[in-house]
Amino acid sequence: MAGLLQDFINIVSEGSSFQKAYLEEWSKNAYYKKELELLLEFYLNQCGYDLAFLAEAYNFINEMVMEETYYFIQNGTYRHSTFAEVNDRVYQNKEYMTKYMCGLTISDHIWHQHIEMLSYFEAFLGNASGDRYLEIGPGFGQYLLRAIEKDGFKRYLAVDLSEASVQGCKNFIKYRNKARKETVQIALEENMEGKYAVLQKNFFEFDAKEKFDCIVMGEVLEHVEEPLQMLEKISSLLTKDGTAFLTTVINAPAIDHIYLFSTIDEVLEMVKDAGLQVKDYICAVAGNMPLEQALRKKRAITIAMIAEKL
Repeated sequence: MAGLLQDFINIVSEGSSFQKAYLEEWSKNAYYKKELELLLEFYLNQCGYDLAFLAEAYNFINEMVMEETYYFIQNGTYRHSTFAEVNDRVYQNKEYMTKYMCGLTISDHIWHQHIEMLSYFEAFLGNASGDRYLEIGPGFGQYLLRAIEKDGFKRYLAVDLSEASVQGCKNFIKYRNKARKETVQIALEENMEGKYAVLQKNFFEFDAKEKFDCIVMGEVLEHVEEPLQMLEKISSLLTKDGTAFLTTVINAPAIDHIYLFSTIDEVLEMVKDAGLQVKDYICAVAGNMPLEQALRKKRAITIAMIAEKL
């Protein structure tokens, strides 16, 4: 491995001995090495960032999680518990949010639990199709891009409350569509911008005039005060035979996580209370720790669910 990706790894490794060891093992994964390289190219060519900033953003995410984990171990709670506490500091702070989202999107291709979720989602897309697709909180569009490329739906809509996320998502999809035009067999000759839209909107204020055949929401529930209300709205927007793909985290502190799920059953029961039936789910643990051990020690767990209406 040489070039851009290796330069990025070298810079990250200089700033963190732990990441140096982690990335040496991660580098065996050829698929996600290529995916990360494409992401880095986007950040450099389209956004004008340099590798030093991107390495700093990735290390920043890791350091933030470590700091919040220490707080969680000491106190048994997340640092913040209300949306107001994190909205101005994170979501509406464009400079902070840009750095946050860059680091987090990079982690999608490196962290074990994020790779597990993306792989599960890609498998889910193989059987997902219909007229309308809705995604809540797309970030920089890792899931949305894959759904558009799979081309199983006629129209795609995404909503996110952060201006930085919305703009980043739009730019990323345009860049990747252009970069993959010769290799991805989807209707790129058509007006793709007319096929999808990304709106800056708080989902609780989102007034949809139609229902959706597929609703996707990746790691949003832990960011809201009333996740049951969000799930109930998702249920109300889902067509009778529609499918929801949902992920969230358990005992996973971060600066903007405000709702604490402590067990898998707690998550599954809330989804059921919202009028959804979980048909399948997987769990992934940070550091690849055995699930039972992670639950006992209250280590971070990510859960992905495929659900239908009850």
